[in-house]
Amino acid sequence: MKKTFYAAVLLLTIGIAATSCKKDNTPKIKTENPAKATIAAALVVDSAALFFDGSWEFGQKLYFSKNGKITKLGCRMGNKGSFRVSLWDFTTKNLIAATTVNVTDTTQFIYNTVADIAVTANTRYVISLNTTEGATYRQYWAFFKKSNTAIIFPYTTGSVTYESNQYSSSTSSVFPLIEYKTRFILGVPDFQFEYTE
Repeated sequence: MKKTFYAAVLLLTIGIAATSCKKDNTPKIKTENPAKATIAAALVVDSAALFFDGSWEFGQKLYFSKNGKITKLGCRMGNKGSFRVSLWDFTTKNLIAATTVNVTDTTQFIYNTVADIAVTANTRYVISLNTTEGATYRQYWAFFKKSNTAIIFPYTTGSVTYESNQYSSSTSSVFPLIEYKTRFILGVPDFQFEYTE
């Protein structure tokens, strides 16, 4: 009886040890919405204001610290309506993907699912938003640090580093040519970035 008991305890101990030593090799998919996360966490901005001063293509030049894919494009706008969000190759100025986002709530980021867009670490991209609906320009958000007038670029949120704002005056979606660093995040375009950890 004792031998049977000890044998059972030994088998149970070996089983527990073997189970606890196994590693879960299932890849973990991580998801980031960097503009939304920056604003929600007040990482480099803590205040907001609405502007209504023309038709603009506002964007941010950025790069990723790891390879992954963009699965959604979105924005937060100061007016309800339909707004074009675009992803560009910074070096070639070529359009990679675009979607028209129907903004139904001006206090939230709204996203559209897009076909997976592979992005490469340390490659420069621009995510942009046009503030015009039809032929009429609309209100847009500007986020900033109320207590400081210092330039906030560059800054990093998760796996994404933002290097500068980009803009062009335009009633339609175009590559935002003018690069400038400022204390404001303008627009605001965003995306969903997914990568395997």
